[in-house]
Amino acid sequence: MGTIGVDTGGTFTDLVYLRDDGEIEVTKRPSTPPDFSKGVVDVVDAIDQDRGVLGSIDYFYHGTTVATNAMITGSGAKIGFITTAGHRDILPIMRIIGRSAGRSESELKQYSYSNKPTPIVPKSRIAEVFERVDYKGAVVVPLNEDSAREAVLMLKALDVEAIGVCFLWSFKNRSHERRMREIIEEEAPGMHVSISSDIAPAMREYERSATTAVNAHIAPLLTSYLGELQGSLSSRGMTAPLFVMQSMGGSMRAADSERRSVNTLASGPAGGVVASKFLGQMLGHPNIICADVGGTSFDVGLVVDGEPIITSTSTINQYTLLAPTIDIVSIGAGGGSIGWVDLDRLRVGPQSAGADPGPACYGRGGTDPTVTDADVVLGYIDPDYFLGGNFKLDRTLAEKAIEEKVARPLNMSVRDAASGMIEIANHHMSDLMRKMTIERGYDPRDFVVYGFGGAGPVHGGAFGRELGVQETIFPLGNIASAFSALGLAVSDLTTVTQLSDLALAPFDPATFGKHFEVLEVEALENLNADGTRGGDVTLQRIVELRYKGQVHQVDTPVPQGKVTAKLLEDVLAEFETRYERLFGRGSGFREAGIELVTYRVVGATRVQNASIQKVEEGQADATSARTGVEKLYWRELGEEVETGIYGGGLRPGMAFDGPAIIRFEATTALIHPGQRARMDGYGNVRITPQGEG
Repeated sequence: MGTIGVDTGGTFTDLVYLRDDGEIEVTKRPSTPPDFSKGVVDVVDAIDQDRGVLGSIDYFYHGTTVATNAMITGSGAKIGFITTAGHRDILPIMRIIGRSAGRSESELKQYSYSNKPTPIVPKSRIAEVFERVDYKGAVVVPLNEDSAREAVLMLKALDVEAIGVCFLWSFKNRSHERRMREIIEEEAPGMHVSISSDIAPAMREYERSATTAVNAHIAPLLTSYLGELQGSLSSRGMTAPLFVMQSMGGSMRAADSERRSVNTLASGPAGGVVASKFLGQMLGHPNIICADVGGTSFDVGLVVDGEPIITSTSTINQYTLLAPTIDIVSIGAGGGSIGWVDLDRLRVGPQSAGADPGPACYGRGGTDPTVTDADVVLGYIDPDYFLGGNFKLDRTLAEKAIEEKVARPLNMSVRDAASGMIEIANHHMSDLMRKMTIERGYDPRDFVVYGFGGAGPVHGGAFGRELGVQETIFPLGNIASAFSALGLAVSDLTTVTQLSDLALAPFDPATFGKHFEVLEVEALENLNADGTRGGDVTLQRIVELRYKGQVHQVDTPVPQGKVTAKLLEDVLAEFETRYERLFGRGSGFREAGIELVTYRVVGATRVQNASIQKVEEGQADATSARTGVEKLYWRELGEEVETGIYGGGLRPGMAFDGPAIIRFEATTALIHPGQRARMDGYGNVRITPQGEG
């Protein structure tokens, strides 16, 4: 009995098997683009090995990049779109923000980056229907069913595979959109249909349209992928239900993915933040910087006061979506990031060697030098013990790539070139972490860093020290490399319900409470849709507030309990605190008036009681765990020094000073000079400055 979580990354597919007794098994296999399902089956077969594991598990959780890849590559379904007559240009205009949404500061300075994205639905496949609902939800023009049927037949003749529907003010009155769906089902049986009042019933016409169109674009591909995966797993004996991780950090049933595909766009990175929250609760860490260093990207999220930071909107391919997501920022900095020379300057990333061909040291035809190649050249990663020796690396190929493409052009040694690549990559990572904390009003010194992912323990000690955090932790030691997969395995079943009803403070307590009652009932119905009843149901209430005249909202929590004037005043005070944390002390201006835009409820229920086994800590002397000493170069010392090498013999309680390296089966951890490492009862490697641990 137990739970399996599988996370598909750009380079490796990770599996965590969390047994009922708290023991954890980890398995990794290379990802298999473009058919990532093969990598999932490969890693499942590796853990199963005729033991019948699949037949005995209770739940199977999956974090997938299918939706993200479909958006990035434009390989989703050919869709049509139906909207209110006179509003055909909402999607093409993109509220102007389409030229800048999701662009970095450097990109915004270059005119060539100011183009709008390739439309996922061209105007030729956008149809108009005569109908109109006003801002109060009253029907002004009844749905003209003749024009509705003409629209469907026109799109059907264009061989669309899915249709999105977004009518004006439909979030105030869903009747026209629901009737439109019925007409589509009558005229085009089997057609996938996405309607905005189901997917994003909230204000902002463009964002609601974009969210609906994106859902229609990716839903057929995701549902097909999950259906085939379910079939493959079932043929291997699995009877457990299949769940998919959502961008907001909770899972949903695979059967719900068609209606809520847009909620899986950040499925993979969300797992690491969920795992951080889970472990942080056990370790007493309310504030965590979650640093996921993978092969392709570096992803950073925050847990503040015990909860992940969630934003009500997200951006992909310059489309702004009303899809709640854990606030994760990513850059092209990982083990596969390529080092290159630009006008006699050494640069690293954002290009990545990915899984195919991968770093030069993989021996799969890659010739570009990567951060992983640099780690191998400097001796940090043992080429004979990568993934426990199951994946041999070639140091000669790594040296050749760095020598030809970095060292020789810059007239420097291979060692210095490799060290420079690592230093630049570390600075990219620490800079992003500063932006995620300081620029959002948080002091990094109030946080601990959890460094995970395949390369997290390799680089975490460096960027954690640079940030000046309380402590850097490589969570669960060997399991750090597959920490996101653990997050899948311990996730709750979650749902989001929301409605928009514009109001200016002071708010009416009766109306405020009534809206939340409706949303909470809907959330409970969603959680229990197929009879799955878990325990510990939680309902989190949130309102989106802004100063009158502004266009962007700040999510503000609403305490549970009866809605009173005092509770509402506390909510307003919390909004102003959060606003000034984001934009600076004194930036608030209550005299302008505070406006409520959207009510939202996040419902969660635990379908499994996950736990991790803790072992009593023993002696601090780690001599018995040392497997050798190697003379390695450390940039901060500017020379090669004797470095202790530690292996699988490390036990809870053992501690030692850097410079040192821990070579786990699935990852490598670097303890820099001036740092001290200790393994706690859960197997976490905890890094502090010497003299403090």
